[in-house]
Amino acid sequence: MMRLVRGGLPLLLAMGFVSRGSAIQSATTVTAESVLQELKEGNAHHAAHRYVHPRETAVRQRELVKGQHPHAAILSCADSRVPPEMVFDQGLGDLFTVRSAGNVAGDIEIGSLEYAVAHLDTPLLVVMGHQGCGAVTAAVEGGEALGHTSAFITPILPAVYQARQLQGNTVENAVRINVERVVDQLRTSGPVLANQVARGKLRVVGAVCSLDTGKVTWLPEPAAK
Repeated sequence: MMRLVRGGLPLLLAMGFVSRGSAIQSATTVTAESVLQELKEGNAHHAAHRYVHPRETAVRQRELVKGQHPHAAILSCADSRVPPEMVFDQGLGDLFTVRSAGNVAGDIEIGSLEYAVAHLDTPLLVVMGHQGCGAVTAAVEGGEALGHTSAFITPILPAVYQARQLQGNTVENAVRINVERVVDQLRTSGPVLANQVARGKLRVVGAVCSLDTGKVTWLPEPAAK
């Protein structure tokens, strides 16, 4: 991938990241906190089945040919029931989405997220698990991992071992713990992500999506190390 060359406010306008009416304000106030608030509002649309479907026009599509500036990176499960763009009611160019079974983070996933953070200046990284995750369920149930499935089951096992020490549903506890572990993994992943976190340029948060309601529960953020 080629490194994106920044062109300042004109480039942001050209890419449709900000509107001309609020260009200066938007360009200076987009933060991890403001993006997180937008995702929360978008998820409320999803849970209520009242989608805004922002930034999905032909004009937006043509603008994005010139470049991208996604305001959030999402590492989510590959499960077909939790597409991040729908869960957060986002449009074209809004999310840099990386998906893997069990939202595990191997070298390819981490490298992709590093690209979003280092080259696209994405300020927020969300790790999203979900209710009834098949990958987590497989890790809990054990048995022989067929084909290449061990590549995502093995990284989930530490969360399963920890979940078995807790009361309640083992799968759902493991889903949450797995998200927490991946959040910590990414926050401390050197040299790129850990450096951006330390500089205050990147915020990494965890979330779990309910299949029943569509609502996303945001997990407490880990204390700074």
